[in-house]
Amino acid sequence: MTDYKQELNEVMANNKNLFASTGATGKAFLGVHEEAIKAGALDSKTKALEALGIAVAIRCEGCIVQHVKGAIKLGATRDEIVETINVAIMMGGGPSTVYGGKALACADQFLQE
Repeated sequence: MTDYKQELNEVMANNKNLFASTGATGKAFLGVHEEAIKAGALDSKTKALEALGIAVAIRCEGCIVQHVKGAIKLGATRDEIVETINVAIMMGGGPSTVYGGKALACADQFLQE
C-alpha cells in the first residue's frame, strides 16, 4: 500500500529544491499556480478538482497527490473527487482508470486524517 503522505512530502521536498534552483522560472510558475487557483468565476475548490482531473488524465502521480491534498484542504468530499475521476476517465481512457484508482486511494488516506 502506498503511503501518500510520504509521497506528498517527497514531492514537496523535490519541488522546494527545484524551485530554489530555478530562480525566476520557479518563482513565475508558483505565481501562475497561485493566480490560477485563486477564486474568481470558479471557486478554488472547483479549480483544485479540475487540476486533479487533469493530473489523472495525463498520468502525473506527483500532481495527483498534491491536487488531492489541495482539493481536500479546500473542502472537497470523496464524492466530488470520485466525480472528478469519472470525468478524467472519460477524457483519458483506460490509463486514467489506473491513475484514478491511485487518486481515490490517496483521497481515502488523506480523508482519514
